[in-house]
Amino acid sequence: MKSMILKDRIKYDGSQIAPLWAYSMGIKGDSMVIFHGPMDVTFDNMKDLEDEKAGKTIKGDDLVHIIVERFNSPASMRLAYYMQRLLIVCIKEILGKRGIEITRNGDDLFVGDGKLTVSIASAGVTSEKIHCGINITTKGTPSDIHTAALLDLGINDWELFSEEIAQDFVKEIDDIEGDIAKTKSL
Repeated sequence: MKSMILKDRIKYDGSQIAPLWAYSMGIKGDSMVIFHGPMDVTFDNMKDLEDEKAGKTIKGDDLVHIIVERFNSPASMRLAYYMQRLLIVCIKEILGKRGIEITRNGDDLFVGDGKLTVSIASAGVTSEKIHCGINITTKGTPSDIHTAALLDLGINDWELFSEEIAQDFVKEIDDIEGDIAKTKSL
């Protein structure tokens, strides 16, 4: 799996979870692309039916955005969600190593009662996709949700933090692929 950190601010509107988005950024194959910028997911691009039915807004002024795409034939919604949980656990471990007390509830990370992340997984015809957003600031987040942010946790360098996430997650995926390649089937 290849990883790339884009330094330019990019607004996440949900369209980036479409198949082959990373290919448009010059990355072919299994990938993890990380960038930062505002988020405002449009209803056209919303994947969570419960959020869509409830008319929820998914917004923030500045987040770290992680887009993962893994090609599999056939692609699997189940594998997409397993991969999403693995990503969330990697992020939790990195924060824990920094002495930050984090709790996980499913695919969400919390600092106290403040929600730090938003995340979705999905699958298409040929690939599984994940988006995970990590609040850099609480500004612009929905007023009905108590949020937490990296800046409040003393994490001021989103790029360095993102590099740690990319290294850990790619290592985990490569480890899994290596284990698959060396194991006899039943």
